[in-house]
Amino acid sequence: MPRRLACVAAALLVSACGLPFTSSAPAYGFITVTSGGTSLVPGSSDVPPTLDLRLHAAVAFRPEDVTATVDNRSLALAPSGADLVGSVSPMPLASAHHLNVTIAGRAEGISIDFDVIAPTAAMLAAHIDPTDGLIVDGTFADAPSQQRVASALPGATLSWTDPTHVRGTWRGTPPPAVDLSPSLPTARGSHLVAPMHLDLTGIAGGSLRRVTVPAAPAVDGVNVVAFVVNTAPSNTALALHQSVLNWVAPTGWTAQSDGTLLGTPDAAAVARAQAAHLPVWPSLENDPRDPASTSALLNAQPAVSKLIDSVIQATTGSGFAGVNLDFEGMSANDKTAFTTFVQALATALHQHGAQLTVDVVPHGLGGVNRYSAAYDVPAIGTAADLVDVMAYDQHGEGGGTPGPVAGLNWDVEQLAATLVGLRPSHTLLGIPLYARSWDNGTGESLTYPEAIAKLREAGARVEYDFGGQTPFIVSGGGSTMTFFDDADSLARKIALAHQGHLAGIAAWRLGFEDPAFWSLFG
Repeated sequence: MPRRLACVAAALLVSACGLPFTSSAPAYGFITVTSGGTSLVPGSSDVPPTLDLRLHAAVAFRPEDVTATVDNRSLALAPSGADLVGSVSPMPLASAHHLNVTIAGRAEGISIDFDVIAPTAAMLAAHIDPTDGLIVDGTFADAPSQQRVASALPGATLSWTDPTHVRGTWRGTPPPAVDLSPSLPTARGSHLVAPMHLDLTGIAGGSLRRVTVPAAPAVDGVNVVAFVVNTAPSNTALALHQSVLNWVAPTGWTAQSDGTLLGTPDAAAVARAQAAHLPVWPSLENDPRDPASTSALLNAQPAVSKLIDSVIQATTGSGFAGVNLDFEGMSANDKTAFTTFVQALATALHQHGAQLTVDVVPHGLGGVNRYSAAYDVPAIGTAADLVDVMAYDQHGEGGGTPGPVAGLNWDVEQLAATLVGLRPSHTLLGIPLYARSWDNGTGESLTYPEAIAKLREAGARVEYDFGGQTPFIVSGGGSTMTFFDDADSLARKIALAHQGHLAGIAAWRLGFEDPAFWSLFG
């Protein structure tokens, strides 16, 4: 056999004759993929814009065994010790991409969809501490450059509780404002999403001034239904802001198990609304603490008929435009009976030229829950003129877990699950005007002024829930957490009504709200 052919044949077995060849790939075992030092897995959303990829295996990689592409474009990989590393030209923040890695000897490669880290959201809040004077609390979704933050707070003593939370205090005269540039670098190659300007002049004790980026969307042309209770703050809010409202729902009616209609709608609110030519839809409630009584009512036809007759007489006799039905805390076993009641009440009201709104507890992405099980939402939506999706009490008093009353991310989920089968143009988004405070796991509802009063305690600080886009106050040495909604956080919820082409919002209730809430409506 000629020498050349012999060498070619032998090369299939060993390296000989100086001819190049590639043996079979080694068993690489486990393989990890990181980007910027963090595991890169399908759905990663904080990838540095340069990718900064590293592949690591149980044994050292041979570069010729691995090929990679990003968005179908070849990615060069280079040895780094036993690993392979690669990077790309900067990709836009918040952009979506796909990584594909093929490894010799493996039937399946690595396929990862990922998002580049988004621009960094942040909140700055200023208040007067009884001990330290003017305070600025900063909260960042991703850790910012501490040096750059310090330069924006001249003369301040800064304390970082962690890389994303800072507090500034001044022994001398504070600057008139804090300004942060969108070029402020933050973790993993990101930067601030927008400029921030926080005016520090004229801040009074017991008040809060804060700014958040990205900014809340503008509120434009939204219908507003407001619930009013028989209290001075509630009626005062109605008197001052009735021009913003489209409907008024005064409370006062309570259904009894025998069909008796107990109480009357708040007379002051009714008179004020009717004088302003605002449609009045009194709220008819059950006792949510007594589901057995509600069940007895719904399952007794004579009692239901008696209640409907009483509601019709009161509605037509007082010139009410409709009725708001607010039955809560019902047993899941009463779902059919409640639906039948809604249909009968709607039919009776329509026969007399009046309308019906029904309040429903929203379902979650997991489906029906124990609070929403009694609501056949599509059937209710077909019978009623409007459905009020009560998107609040994400963290209720009985839950014991501090958190937003209605975080924006939670609202999105509740609407997505509940709007199935509803007509958006006949649906209202219920929004909370109240706060909730937890002290060692015990919750209580507060007005906005009561929530902000927590800042009068020495050492209280303002923080921000970025998922819920909701501010909160930590006080009592860390034992008390008070989540509240203000004009900024409520504007973000109202935007959901715009985005979903809903009929409007239903606010529970007047007298609890941040006074700046009304400035949203011009």
